[in-house]
Amino acid sequence: MSLNLYEYDEENNQYLTISEDGLQSNPVQTTHDGTNGEIVEKKLFLQNSDPNVYYTNITLQAKPDSKVRVGDINYPEAFIGFKIMFKESQPSQSEWASIESGNVEHISNIGTTEMADTSYKPVWIQVSIPGGTKVGAFRDISIDLICEQNPLGA
Repeated sequence: MSLNLYEYDEENNQYLTISEDGLQSNPVQTTHDGTNGEIVEKKLFLQNSDPNVYYTNITLQAKPDSKVRVGDINYPEAFIGFKIMFKESQPSQSEWASIESGNVEHISNIGTTEMADTSYKPVWIQVSIPGGTKVGAFRDISIDLICEQNPLGA
């Protein structure tokens, strides 16, 4: 599959591969204030690297697809949340509030039967950490990319 996820490195003016051929070779990292809790938003990109194909029925979903319980914190807000949104500009707070953690984001086709689209398409992720979270790394989080690859002319 040639539809991959990227992160843009402004310092070096280049796109860095997050996933390639369905494997997350360079995982996305976010840093949070675990003491006070924090919401971090990050812009990623989808890109078709094969000019001979186009993609349909594209969905993105953070896994696990529900909020993740944080250790031994015993209050209802003690969950890490993950949201995904396909949008050109940074989503507003109300746009983020309108979707649930673990949402499935449906994306319009990338390319057509006549032409592949190899431009970078923005995708936003939001990761929220509640206050009182112990410092550490959560490594069991992934972004599932499901799509249908089609040859041009088909």
